Amino acid sequence: MHRLKTSRRSSSFTIAFAILLFVASLASEDEVCTNRDDDSSSACDGSSAVSDSPSWCRLYLAARPNSSNRSHSRQYGIYTVKHLPRGTPLTPTSGDILLHLIDVDHLLNNNNTQQSSQLSKWYQHGFLVDAITSGYGGNYEGKGRVVSVLPGVGMLAASSSSSSAAATNSNDRNSGRNSNDRNNRPNVWAKIPTTDEANHPRNYSPLAGSFALNYNLTYVVNHPMGIEGGGEVLVDREGWFRRQALGLNNESKNDDSSSESGSDGNMNIQQLHQSGICLEGNIHLSISTSTGRGAFASRLLKKGSAVAPVPVLSLPREELRYLRTQEWKKVDKWRRENNGSRGGGDEVILPPGMKWRHQLMLNYCFGHSNSSVLLFPYGPLVNYVNHAPSSEPGGEGGVTANIGIRWSEKLNKANDLDPRTMSPSELWKRPSPEGLVMEYFALRDIQPNEEILIAYGSVWSKAWAKHEKQWKDDPNNKKIDGANAGGHGNDYSPAYIMEDVISNLRTAEEQLLFPYPKNIFTACFYSYRRDESKGGATSTTKRTLNEATPWTMSRGLFDMMNLRPCKVISREPAKDRFTSEYNDRQGPPSGKMFYTAIIQNRPGLPENEQIPKGEKHIVSGIPREAFRFVDKSYTSDEHLEGAFRQNIGLEETGVFPEAWLDLS
Repeated sequence: MHRLKTSRRSSSFTIAFAILLFVASLASEDEVCTNRDDDSSSACDGSSAVSDSPSWCRLYLAARPNSSNRSHSRQYGIYTVKHLPRGTPLTPTSGDILLHLIDVDHLLNNNNTQQSSQLSKWYQHGFLVDAITSGYGGNYEGKGRVVSVLPGVGMLAASSSSSSAAATNSNDRNSGRNSNDRNNRPNVWAKIPTTDEANHPRNYSPLAGSFALNYNLTYVVNHPMGIEGGGEVLVDREGWFRRQALGLNNESKNDDSSSESGSDGNMNIQQLHQSGICLEGNIHLSISTSTGRGAFASRLLKKGSAVAPVPVLSLPREELRYLRTQEWKKVDKWRRENNGSRGGGDEVILPPGMKWRHQLMLNYCFGHSNSSVLLFPYGPLVNYVNHAPSSEPGGEGGVTANIGIRWSEKLNKANDLDPRTMSPSELWKRPSPEGLVMEYFALRDIQPNEEILIAYGSVWSKAWAKHEKQWKDDPNNKKIDGANAGGHGNDYSPAYIMEDVISNLRTAEEQLLFPYPKNIFTACFYSYRRDESKGGATSTTKRTLNEATPWTMSRGLFDMMNLRPCKVISREPAKDRFTSEYNDRQGPPSGKMFYTAIIQNRPGLPENEQIPKGEKHIVSGIPREAFRFVDKSYTSDEHLEGAFRQNIGLEETGVFPEAWLDLS
């Protein structure tokens, strides 16, 4: 990619090397499919390589015991059949994508709309998390409420119960030996994912804006004693434990009926082998020559065998339509003037000239052109599977799909009404959005390191052909936008590129002559809290309004919740700590610079963390590593006007339930 620095390229080689080691380790295990005449192995008999308990499998998706006894509790959970020491990645070769749902206030607000919103039900069950509190960023993507979608471990695993952990004896908790602690505190965590354009920058590729920029979100075991065999994987979905450990919580957590519960304890390992579905080992992320990123086979996958489990969540197609916050205000004004409708289950009438936008998540959903039902796949790594035409007659020639999709019966509960027999309206009334599991299966033998490809359907193919032609006919595309220059002028340059190429930050005065691109702003990691017991003064300073406050490092400071907009007003080289005067002729130690900046409030701050209106809060001595370039709202690639939006089609697969065809 011409705009990626060497450091990002080298990370790709590191991932590739890790994949080779992982594939080699799989080849040394029993029941591995190989090019041999004897296919008697249960992993190679074409029945279900994922769910027939291969000896190399560590993680299983299984029904959670007693899940029906608690409101909003998860039906399924992730369990390990082997001890996983601290530091073990759950997906050794790669992590998952991260998506954001933009400006979803109208679907998640606590009002009548919530009763008809499937996304609100996802949120109540922990399948969505607030972008601010999750710790992964993204809250600046929109000006309204932004929630994060974390497929793979982030959505499949149950969340730990903070109320149970709070009741645990602190001495036992610190030692890591209390059984209640081990079963109810989070035992995995994930760092902020990688961000790049996958060799498809805007103005150069019709794919720009059609895929997730954030990827490789990898969860790692962080419990001091690891996770024992039969133990459940628990995540810190709301970020409460992270904030508690970093001293960022303002008050204790009180779980209510809308919160998830902790683990019910360990599962029998033999039962996991018999009734669970293996979650790993068959596919991994690597570089795709056509799309930038893709899923590849980690072993020989025999024809007919299961490639990967694909649990799905259902939602109405209309819930992936959205308007920006300012556009909703225009709709409300127009509605008041014209007695139109807005919100709830009623059709929203838009003013003339306004069109619905569509969330990027639409591109990852399965659907049918004659149905209002969409299915979002949230199994590990399955959202990296790219399109290739069907090998059936009438295919487009060249590379063809090597996997298909079918329903998995492994986790269906015998006494439950099958959701596939319900009408869409009945589907939305289910108490839990879970209960639907599909799987990818091999249409032919797939060789190790061969890309996994599925046909997205004829409806999708026609939509893509139309989009590609429109993109090629647009004279604004394929123009050099100057982003390589590191932001000279008003050309677009994504924040992650700016972070790589700009070492010394420009002051506000310097930006008058050499402005940054219009799409970015600078932000600082800075903690500000007012101590109400001292008349509203901040807990960190008693200085006058215009006097600079010294920046200080503190526990948890670099949490994304502390990232605030800031404006650099001056910089100075670091002074030698052993002398009172710095010799400018020798240059600063290691070229390090410190900055003075005006700190501002970010949206969504608690009242006691807001800098009072009218106060100019100036902070000095800020190191470069405490700054970040951030894309302004609605400027990253997923917000491109005309970016491709189309769900993956299941029209020709024969798996889409007839009961859901409500638009035919």
